[in-house]
Amino acid sequence: MSRANGPSGLKYILFLMLMSLMVAAADLAAQTEKDPHRPACTDASCRKITAFLKKHYCGESPFGNGPDEGCDLRDRKKPSANVRVLADYNCEWNVSRDAAECKQHGQVNPELRNILVRELQQLGVPAKAPGETYFTVWESERASWSLVQAYYSHRIGLDIELCEVLAVVDQNLHVTVLRKLPLKKADVDVPDVTQWTPVDLADTRGDGQVDIILVGDAYENHWLEVISVQSGSAKTIFSGLGYYL
Repeated sequence: MSRANGPSGLKYILFLMLMSLMVAAADLAAQTEKDPHRPACTDASCRKITAFLKKHYCGESPFGNGPDEGCDLRDRKKPSANVRVLADYNCEWNVSRDAAECKQHGQVNPELRNILVRELQQLGVPAKAPGETYFTVWESERASWSLVQAYYSHRIGLDIELCEVLAVVDQNLHVTVLRKLPLKKADVDVPDVTQWTPVDLADTRGDGQVDIILVGDAYENHWLEVISVQSGSAKTIFSGLGYYL
């Protein structure tokens, strides 16, 4: 190869490499845009939250399909030691009955229970609904509010009726709804709904503020979300990680 052709050939190779990188970046951006639960993490706060979540709530990584930073969320441990669990429930699948069996742990005080039942009724649950309702109440020693959840389910043949509300309640019993699932009938095996499970109340950014950490479950798609609660308002400050199949 002559000296005249050498630089031209090198420039051509560099051009091809640059084009490949641009195409790969475009593909990554397109994938991010198509996944509303895992938007691009571009600022320092998001990266700090990501590191905290991966350290405390992630299992095997990468896991399933999706981005390389994804992780297994199936082994969900109890909340941190400074979280007081006043009420909670757990569900396990009964193979012989082909149904989920849920058990309530702890009780909700009558006033708060009535508030949550009214929230479910506003979402479509009848006053004398035939299904079962389960409750969650968590408190943090560093927060002036409680995380509460009411979950209603009723099996109907091969379908199941579901309704859910997740909220924070302050000391004056003011309710701020964080997530809700209006009453809906779904297939038991392939439910086309998004359900929410509290994971922890923790300082995800290292600034002394207690955030709410949730898992979103949409059939074969599972991800983490972080909600900041300040002055009676709530804001989702992170969504990502997890896995899909």
